[in-house]
Amino acid sequence: MACGRSGVRAPLGPLFMKKNKIIIFDFDGVIVNTCQLSIEINKEIFNDLEFSEIQDWAEGNVFERKFRDGYTEDHVNHYYQHYSREIKSLEPVKGMKSVFKEMNKMGYDLAVVSSSFSDVIEDFLKDNGLDKYFIEIMGKDVSPSKVAKFKMLFEKYGIKADETLIVTDSVGDVKEAQEVKMKAIGVTWGIHERERLEKIKTDFIVDKVEEIIVGVKELLALN
Repeated sequence: MACGRSGVRAPLGPLFMKKNKIIIFDFDGVIVNTCQLSIEINKEIFNDLEFSEIQDWAEGNVFERKFRDGYTEDHVNHYYQHYSREIKSLEPVKGMKSVFKEMNKMGYDLAVVSSSFSDVIEDFLKDNGLDKYFIEIMGKDVSPSKVAKFKMLFEKYGIKADETLIVTDSVGDVKEAQEVKMKAIGVTWGIHERERLEKIKTDFIVDKVEEIIVGVKELLALN
């Protein structure tokens, strides 16, 4: 089904209605590894920037936390302009497409909840043949708060927090999931390493892409 301007596929008609089963994915650091890209762009602004500084910033909602003194709206615009252009040269994390296909076989539709812009995410998914797996894309243009976006998904698709989960690479996302009492799978190939994810009591942590399936089955008690 085609996506509209909002990056959202039209819902299925009444004859096809069933119990909604949705898994939520973060985008950056999960579906595509943009960590190095983020460092390179931000180093154009702060040449003494260390990766650990970005990691510390991502331990909360990045739109509610100050990155650095002197980091202005112009810098934010600079970042997203370069990000939108350069992400086109990146590829999805290896094996992620197989995970999406398996999720669909298990009866799950997928959604993206991200701090990037919806249209950039939509274009990346389309360019890499992944858009067909997703029924919803919610970027920062929908809301800067992931808590708000989680609640939008719950209401729109009639699901409860304990019936879904988020796959993410950041402590900040895990905290927002915990705020709505939703479980989280943390991946270790993105912004935060296992130690930080363990410290925040992430429900399930994976080092390999294929382990996401194991995490979903265990956390949602599937056979």
